[in-house]
Amino acid sequence: MVLDATPVVVAGGRSRRFGEQDKLVTELNGQPLIDRAAAAAARATRRDPVVATRDGGHADRLADAITGVRPSFVHDDPAYEGPVAGVAAALDAVDTPWVFVCGGDMPWLSPRAIRLLGERAERLSPAGVVPLSDGRPEPLHGVYRVAELQRAVDDACPRTSLRGIVERLSPLVTVPATHADDSLRGSLADVDEHADLLTPDVATISR
Repeated sequence: MVLDATPVVVAGGRSRRFGEQDKLVTELNGQPLIDRAAAAAARATRRDPVVATRDGGHADRLADAITGVRPSFVHDDPAYEGPVAGVAAALDAVDTPWVFVCGGDMPWLSPRAIRLLGERAERLSPAGVVPLSDGRPEPLHGVYRVAELQRAVDDACPRTSLRGIVERLSPLVTVPATHADDSLRGSLADVDEHADLLTPDVATISR
């Protein structure tokens, strides 16, 4: 069963560690990072994604790079910082009871791994389901009940991190990445620097 969820792709970061080039339109195996992430999230949920960007100009650049799906775009909510700004803006554009939130710099997102989290959400009906990596929840690869996530965002201080918001959700189901199959471990990988594009073996398990 496919959870009734909208994929939200957080793409408003400035990627300073990547250099002057726009990281999200950088290609991996001939496909922009943002296109790979958006397409995988859409396949898993069977819905086109909401992409949260910095502003209209940034949205236009990303729209040109996304060819596999038909996203809608929102701009980061200035009342918040970091990924929370994108999530806050995207929630206003969502009409499903659940969301899957991911980063636009996650080119090895696995629909199989996303569905794994969705199955837990369907069965257990928590406030959210997130992978656990190195003992900490990974908020940018999570399935969340919209009403609970909206409430947590509304109650957060302006500088609260997305992880800080997610850790307040209750009940929160965590899935240890080391206890799941390889699709989840590979799906969590993101790109911060150019060298990360050479991550070995990950692409072979992202399916």
